[in-house]
Amino acid sequence: MVFPGSANYSSTILSKNESGGLLINHNAAGADKFRYSLDWSSSWSPWQVYDGGRTLAVDTQTWTGTDTQKWSGDHVKIQYWSQKAGSSNHIQEGDIQGLSQAARRWPHVFLHGPFNQYGYDQGLFNEFKQDSEGYWNFNFMTEWPAHWQANVWGMNANGLPDATAAYGDVDGDQVLDRIPPITLEENVANITDAPPLKNLAWWIHINDADLRYYYIPIGSAAQQKALYFLLLIIPALTGSMAVYMYLRSFYQVKHNRYGVLDKGTFVPLTVKHEIHEKMSYFSDKLSKYQATIPGLGLPLVGRRTGNKGFSAPANLSADAGRRRVLIATMEYDIEDWAIKIKIGGLGVMSHLMGKNLTHQDLIWVVPCVGGIEYPVDQRAESITVTMFGKQLEVMVQYHQLNNITYVLLDAPIFRGQTKAEPYPARMDDIDSATYYSAWNQCIAETIRRFSPDLYHINDYHGTIAPLYLLPQTIPCCLSLHNAEFQGLWPLRTRKEMDEVCSIYNLPEPVVAKYVQFGEVFNLLHAGASILRLHQHGFGAVGVSTKYGKRAFARYPIFWGLKKIGGLPNPDPTDLAEITAAKLEQHIQVDEAYESSRMTPRLQAQKWANLHEDPTAELFVFVGRWSMQKGTLRTHIWSKLFNN
Repeated sequence: MVFPGSANYSSTILSKNESGGLLINHNAAGADKFRYSLDWSSSWSPWQVYDGGRTLAVDTQTWTGTDTQKWSGDHVKIQYWSQKAGSSNHIQEGDIQGLSQAARRWPHVFLHGPFNQYGYDQGLFNEFKQDSEGYWNFNFMTEWPAHWQANVWGMNANGLPDATAAYGDVDGDQVLDRIPPITLEENVANITDAPPLKNLAWWIHINDADLRYYYIPIGSAAQQKALYFLLLIIPALTGSMAVYMYLRSFYQVKHNRYGVLDKGTFVPLTVKHEIHEKMSYFSDKLSKYQATIPGLGLPLVGRRTGNKGFSAPANLSADAGRRRVLIATMEYDIEDWAIKIKIGGLGVMSHLMGKNLTHQDLIWVVPCVGGIEYPVDQRAESITVTMFGKQLEVMVQYHQLNNITYVLLDAPIFRGQTKAEPYPARMDDIDSATYYSAWNQCIAETIRRFSPDLYHINDYHGTIAPLYLLPQTIPCCLSLHNAEFQGLWPLRTRKEMDEVCSIYNLPEPVVAKYVQFGEVFNLLHAGASILRLHQHGFGAVGVSTKYGKRAFARYPIFWGLKKIGGLPNPDPTDLAEITAAKLEQHIQVDEAYESSRMTPRLQAQKWANLHEDPTAELFVFVGRWSMQKGTLRTHIWSKLFNN
């Protein structure tokens, strides 16, 4: 009655009985009737006659709202009516007696204003926090001048701001006002001045007992300037460091260690020597691991444990001292039959191996393509492959040339390719999957028949052939010519997994262990998995020193390996030794021929929008500028131009 503006909270007004019921402890002499609310005035009990003492509060009120609008603990709000005073404007409220929490007259309060579209932009934090003294606080930083509104309930479940308990300052007296929702007057509190220069924001400080609010400047402008400065220079510094580290680690132009002549002496570096070094590198290393592989519990497919029911061709060398190596390529060269299929670097490599590996027995698996007539040499037992649960017969014949035994595979699925296009057009559809399935199953059967000492895998095409031999294994080496192409089929659903396993005739556990990478059936990953699981991560090389390191860093499928080595591909036409006499011999220039080149040179300059000069030198390079192509290097161009 005397202090209705401040004496409106009691710490003893609400308690609990032994059964957990809420008891209202009245102390309102002069009151005639009362009613109470347990949900912050959202709903009220009926008016009851006041007779003092205690009242058992029956919680029959139903409150609905969002999770953000919920509150913790029990709270009561009591309104008293006095006939003599002629007023019901006497409110007392309180929480459970004995709790050590600050007095609260609001369950929570939210800041609304133009900065958050009056609550519609719910991505911005806008909830006041109550401190230990009962004040509600919010750090408000926006563009000045500004205005705001304290809303007890925030946004309702219907997505609209609540209008029943929105407070502003209509008269600007630093006391919050609550006006009827239907009024057209804007009920907001204004902030006219910006914080002092040394501060960043205003700290809004509200006392819910008397609804007074205060503005307190907070934040350090100096710290904010320092942060902006760091955000300005740190990205530039770290970006520059990243570029510098990349250039130092991956993008260096290094001295060519191959083909350099020592002054005073000449050490020839021929193609034959390089091919010998390349295969010996694989053979010597793998022989050291051969003894350790059976320790993994998987027997080797070797000359001592091969297929006893099959006899190799009679003219195949039986010398136990000669290494028997199996390769399988779709580009090949059968010299005595004048059949040559070559469209890229893999064809060049296979041609070099056939020419220079005379110290080894080479088993070369090749497919018969359409449009070429193949002579008939030594017919062999057909190979049966399985796809979609059905069997396909592949005709086989052998052809012996020097130390090479060609295993020719003839079936409609292989005849669908041509000399100009020996590879399937795609590597992600059913047609290409059936091709590579038949190809790898035929390679696996060839391994069983010939029991080679080493299986040399080139790129992704024949990587899963060893999986058809499990639980037996065979020493393998993997040469990477272009790791960008990996042979990928999706494994996103159960249907795709069943379909791919049915095409390749591989059980799902084997696919999951060796081939699957994420949600993709990855043929090249199978080759890396074989090296990782059975050869301690050893046996992979790139076709140049730089490409091996680059492939290892770029493709995650190789990260289970110890490293990817690097071996250069030499110039296939440079077979002669370099001597001083050859370097000093006089070169005869055909003047008539040189004169005839002026017209095409002018045409090429005009086509390329170059300066037209018939005497100018015209340099043309086609291919990747790296050692793996075995030709020009970037660091010689300055000398060429200067000379």
